[in-house]
Amino acid sequence: MENKMRKLLGAMMIILSFSGIAQASDDPSVVLKEIADNMISVLDKNKEALKTDDSLADELVRKHLLPKIDTEYFASRTLGSKIWKTLDDNQKASFTEGYISQVIDKYAKGLALYDGQSFEFEAPEFSKKNPTSARVKSEMKQPGEQPFSINYIMSKKSGSWLITNIIVEGTDMRKSYQQQFRPRINEVGIEQFIAELKTPQLSAN
Repeated sequence: MENKMRKLLGAMMIILSFSGIAQASDDPSVVLKEIADNMISVLDKNKEALKTDDSLADELVRKHLLPKIDTEYFASRTLGSKIWKTLDDNQKASFTEGYISQVIDKYAKGLALYDGQSFEFEAPEFSKKNPTSARVKSEMKQPGEQPFSINYIMSKKSGSWLITNIIVEGTDMRKSYQQQFRPRINEVGIEQFIAELKTPQLSAN
């Protein structure tokens, strides 16, 4: 599970870390393709530096990844509506900050996974009930290995397409974290769990 999660976050960060250079589009698959095409040239120039300079990877992820994720939605769905509804605004903000920071801190080295991969994106599948919600299927192709499937769940908010979930090789990112968090929440309670999110002990699990 840990190895799959590393690949999941690595793939996400490789795709999104240079998201600022993509032009706005009504087609979420075009948005992702523009990001991938442009970032490959940047990663080729910085591949070796990213392997050794942890601060560079962390800086790139924090600067370019966060704007492409609907962090509050991501956090609320990971925690679950039953618990989320019991939190006040400060607790919601604290959980979201701690959760997203843990993800970024733990997987910043995902950028170093780039080693000549290419990406192909299918046309988006828009929700029949909500045209501002879509799924984009893609494959990350690696020399000498089987293609790596990545499905992006996206929602258009304030004119921009944002990531609300990622499914890699059948692993749902939000559900995976939910399964990691739930036992500890049941053991110590949500307030203590939120306090622990920023501790090295929890991040190491």
